[in-house]
Amino acid sequence: MKEFELIKYIRKTFQENNRKKNLLVPIGDDCSVLVPPKGMAQVTTIDSLVEGNHFSSKYFTPREIGRKALRVNLSDLASMGALPPYYAWLVFAIPSNYSDTSIMGILAGVKEDCKRYDVTLAGGNITGSAEFQIHLALSGWVKPRKMLTRSGARPGDHIFITGTIGASTLAYQQFKAGKRPYPWLVKRWANPEPKLGIGIFLAENKLATACIDVSDGVFQDLGHIIKASNAGAELFWEKLPIFPRLKKLNPTPQMIGFGEDYELLFTVSPRNLKKLKPLSLQITEIGRVTKHGLKVYSSNGEEINATNIGFSHLA
Repeated sequence: MKEFELIKYIRKTFQENNRKKNLLVPIGDDCSVLVPPKGMAQVTTIDSLVEGNHFSSKYFTPREIGRKALRVNLSDLASMGALPPYYAWLVFAIPSNYSDTSIMGILAGVKEDCKRYDVTLAGGNITGSAEFQIHLALSGWVKPRKMLTRSGARPGDHIFITGTIGASTLAYQQFKAGKRPYPWLVKRWANPEPKLGIGIFLAENKLATACIDVSDGVFQDLGHIIKASNAGAELFWEKLPIFPRLKKLNPTPQMIGFGEDYELLFTVSPRNLKKLKPLSLQITEIGRVTKHGLKVYSSNGEEINATNIGFSHLA
């Protein structure tokens, strides 16, 4: 499709956007215009997915590419406790030989998850490129006094993480090493699940003293929390919820620590631990906040080296 044919197709595909009450000016103008819900602040994130780095058309279906573009941004909103309705701005950078079928498949994946997660496509842009890229901005709403941030963790707080980790990061590492990732790893890599409900629960009940989504690896992202909080942390290796099938491979910190998990990592004051009971089947306690440094310990108390492990966007 040519540029304006594709724009027309996108507008038709997402035509229900015109009925969203917070979207004053939808797709079709120079800018979109939002009206914030009363008493809310807007929270916005932006992320990029580049062919050959964040995904591979060889292993991802077009729908999975579209869904992942949306979900990695939703994971950022989850880490802030953002509330719906959410709004998205989608940018395609498209090589001249990229197939219309793939573009339509990606848009189908975006539309599918827009419906699933209450997201409205509010605008975007299309441009040419030597490699296929998707850039997506996403916004939601937070109550200023309840929003979650990376800062706020204090010594004595308990450290928790949602879900399991390691499968996506190993798939990514195998792919970058020129190997064919195991299919069960690719499934996790291509289909992250943003923990929006958990983020909202933590924010609404003022339970998390700090929170971040695990996109760059559990060790590096915990490092962001303790740096922002001017604190330290200790993790216990045996408590990390490593993906069950991955445990059979005797994983190392390097195997599980390079990101792409899109889980929530958060800290909670001891006085609020009982209030986490509704989340008990979805979260795992993995450590404590300390005064300084980041240490990882084995079950016998020996320190495990987990320094300088994490995804680098400019490597």
